[in-house]
Amino acid sequence: MPLEAIAINSLDAPLIKKPARDNELVERLQALYDSDDAQPDGIEVLNIVEQGFKRGQYLYVGMFNDKPIAAVACFDDGQTNAKRLQYLTVHPENRKRAIDAKFIKLVYDCEVRKGVREFVPADADIHRIMSEYELLRVKD
Repeated sequence: MPLEAIAINSLDAPLIKKPARDNELVERLQALYDSDDAQPDGIEVLNIVEQGFKRGQYLYVGMFNDKPIAAVACFDDGQTNAKRLQYLTVHPENRKRAIDAKFIKLVYDCEVRKGVREFVPADADIHRIMSEYELLRVKD
C-alpha cells in the first residue's frame, strides 16, 4: 500500500483500521514527535494541533500499511490564502529515505486541490523541500 496523506481535524479520527487499543493514533503520533529531536515534545505538538482543530486547522498524517509514519500540521493564518506547514516529523526508520519530500508533495497536492495557491514553510526542513521542488507557490 503506498504512502497516503490524510487530513484530520480530530485526534480520534479512525485512521487505523484495526487499532490494538484505544487512543492508538494519539500514542503513535506522540511517539513520532518524541523521537524527533528537531520538534517539540509530542504532547506539546499535539496540544498545539488540538487548539488548531478548534479553528478549522488540520494535521496531515502519512499512513503506510495502516500505521502513521509521518505528520505535518497545516495552519491557516485567517488573513491570506497561504497555508503554513509546521511540525513535520517522519518515523525514525523512514528518515533519510526522502519520505519527508514525498509526504510534503502529497500534502501540497491535497491543499492545491482545495484552492491553496501559496505555502509558508515554518521550519528549515519543510522550506528546503518546498524550495527544492518549487512547491512554495502554485504557478499559474
